Amino acid sequence: MSGSRDVGPVDVPVLVVGAGPVGLSTGMFLAHWGVRPLVVDKRPDAMAAVPRASTSLRTLELFRSVGLEPALEREGWEGGLPMRTVFKESGLGATLHRGSLPPRHAALVENCSPVPPRRVLTHDQVQRIAYEELCRLGGEVRFGVRLVGLTVDDDLVRARLVDVATGDEREVTARYLIGADGANSEIRGRLGITMPDRTPIGHLNTAFYRADLGPVQRDWGTHVCFVRNDAVYATLMSKNGRDQWASHILDHPGKPQDGPCELSEDATLALLRAAIGDATIPIELQAVNAWEAAIGMASAFRRGRAFLAGDAAHVQSSAGGLGMNTGIQDGHNLAWKLAAVLRGRCVPTLLDSYETDRRAAVRASLTVSRNLLQGYQSLDGDPNALYEKLAVDYLRGMMFYGYPSYGAGDDGPWPDPLDDVVHIGHRFPHRWVNSPSGRRISTLDLIGSRWTLFTAGGELPRWRAAAAASLGTTGHAVHELDAPRVAELAIGDDAVLVRPDGFVAWRGTTEESLRAALRGWR
Repeated sequence: MSGSRDVGPVDVPVLVVGAGPVGLSTGMFLAHWGVRPLVVDKRPDAMAAVPRASTSLRTLELFRSVGLEPALEREGWEGGLPMRTVFKESGLGATLHRGSLPPRHAALVENCSPVPPRRVLTHDQVQRIAYEELCRLGGEVRFGVRLVGLTVDDDLVRARLVDVATGDEREVTARYLIGADGANSEIRGRLGITMPDRTPIGHLNTAFYRADLGPVQRDWGTHVCFVRNDAVYATLMSKNGRDQWASHILDHPGKPQDGPCELSEDATLALLRAAIGDATIPIELQAVNAWEAAIGMASAFRRGRAFLAGDAAHVQSSAGGLGMNTGIQDGHNLAWKLAAVLRGRCVPTLLDSYETDRRAAVRASLTVSRNLLQGYQSLDGDPNALYEKLAVDYLRGMMFYGYPSYGAGDDGPWPDPLDDVVHIGHRFPHRWVNSPSGRRISTLDLIGSRWTLFTAGGELPRWRAAAAASLGTTGHAVHELDAPRVAELAIGDDAVLVRPDGFVAWRGTTEESLRAALRGWR
């Protein structure tokens, strides 16, 4: 680059491109597992965005699993239960309908996790928590740094980075690279990966603003309101439980049907006032954008030592609220595997399971996004029939997806989420148990983020020896479950091995079958 100054090479184990919630979370997970990455983002102000996406239960579980429960308690606020909505003539007007998951599905959401089901954090809070923890653990984050050259070799990745303010260039070599640089990913393009099935499913405007609407959330019983009147069809979604809001403007008189329609500030404010139902309430408009909601997956999530995560690998609408969360879960799945390979605890072929695992999970998330948005677009009346129809899809996309590398095809057969018992290739279920000190903890706390073997009563010495022989010096734990929990989880006489990401890798009764299950990874 003309006029630039080369400031010398840098060598890192993993280079992450993109410091949004997915990139920073991925970097933080890597650091938690002992790998100190370099995370870069071309935006100098990447941490200064207004609150947009919100967390799911599964994402909060993952942050909790790496010791961040105090930060979640400090930063989080209480919204409504997932998928609980109110439909009104205006935010302050008459209620038309109240919507929620069917009672059995809502009860599962309330009890399936140690995380309080109404806890909400927004993407900027996720970024801040992940950034602080990543730096605390020794990772490095550099803003205003753009990747301008990339070569992926058999044994390493070479990247040319430029400081956008000074023009200084630096070569970085890394064992692996992760592209978490968004829907218009430059990394995806440089790797020659396409998104051939990307399909537009709607055109929306989204406004971000501050307004004091009083105690409306208490009256609504949730933080998500849909408004339909003669002037607008839109959402009112709280982003902090107080005065920070986002609104998807789904329809309004004069909206063109063939593409995104930019709205002026005056037009946006008029639509927001119509949605709120009180033209005298001051509105501080922070941003409004016109965008095309689309569904699609990249043709590949990997090229050799380079991987894609988040919107770089898949795009979806905001309906269902799973987009950011699915990307963070990409990073969690990939981070423990990269760490295990880099630290010599697993063979490199373990990384082949990243795309297999995550395509199935992404497909479940995209199904929710597509069907909910299309349902909202055509909805005229009570939403509960729509929620009844999509309840299983939502549960599966949010938390109860499975990984097909364990025997099921991409489209199943998947167990009914309402079963919520142990299944190979699925997240180990949450149950409250007593710790050795007598304190009530979750089965997920027993797992944390390490290999964990569960066994029924009387088998602990045998399986401790088996775990030591099969897992060696890898950090692992062995726990004995009492008879009521064994029955609740449908374990029977089996021992159950759980991966560091909380997914069941094996269940069986013999040491040989345990060794066989690990043979392809260890």
